[in-house]
Amino acid sequence: MTKKKGFALILLFSLTVAVIWFGMDYQKNQKAQLLDPTGNEASANSSTKKESSADTGGQLEDFEKKREKLSVLDYLTYLTLKKQAATVSFYGDISENETWPTAVENYIMEQTNQNVSVHRVPFPDFDSYRLLEENAAATLAEEPSDIVFFQLPVYGDQVRDISLADSGSYLSEAYEAIKKALPEALVIFVTPNPSSIRQGDFNSRTLDYTSYLDQAITIAAENAIPLFDLHAEYEAELETNNLDLSDTLADDAKQLNAKGAEIYSKLFIEQLNAPIDTTSGL
Repeated sequence: MTKKKGFALILLFSLTVAVIWFGMDYQKNQKAQLLDPTGNEASANSSTKKESSADTGGQLEDFEKKREKLSVLDYLTYLTLKKQAATVSFYGDISENETWPTAVENYIMEQTNQNVSVHRVPFPDFDSYRLLEENAAATLAEEPSDIVFFQLPVYGDQVRDISLADSGSYLSEAYEAIKKALPEALVIFVTPNPSSIRQGDFNSRTLDYTSYLDQAITIAAENAIPLFDLHAEYEAELETNNLDLSDTLADDAKQLNAKGAEIYSKLFIEQLNAPIDTTSGL
């Protein structure tokens, strides 16, 4: 073998070794980029996660711009993006055995992919003064809520024979008590279903429950408190479908039977999808 051929063979061998070494080093570097310091597969999806984070930030920004006209369901989506979860409470003149909240709860859970928990904090037949007297709002703090649906105690105020001025004052204080217990909660006034037995059943002040209802609606408007006026919606639904109120109520002519619960829950769900001002919440 000539010197020239021997040198060529050595050079070719050296180049082959170099190619193999660089190839192994490149493979090693690529693997290192795909592994985190603990040896687990790193975010081969890191760019995807960054994009997802950017998407979440963009959604939050969009929601922030529309806080004055978000629906409650939109607001719950906003909360779950911001906090990963949210809590809703039905509070006030509501009983444990009413069925319509279950239908509303199921709808909320379906729409929010189980990221929302729902509770009842019932004070059936309480009036606005008794809610304050017994510090009922403090009970809400035991399971802090992001949204409180305050079922207004207009029937209780009629029975207790409270003056309209005092009723309005007590309701305002009841709202403030909730906000004190839960400063970041969105509190929504909710009017009750109509009652056939108590409409026209005047107390000593010549007031029936509709007088207290109107006062509560006025308080909500004066204080910019979000309102679901389901009483008015319920009456409109009865008229539209040519239904008699008594056919939708239980034997006490106040609570709802199965048909009434179906109507009330349907109307409640419609309100969940209607735009309201959510700026008094988080």
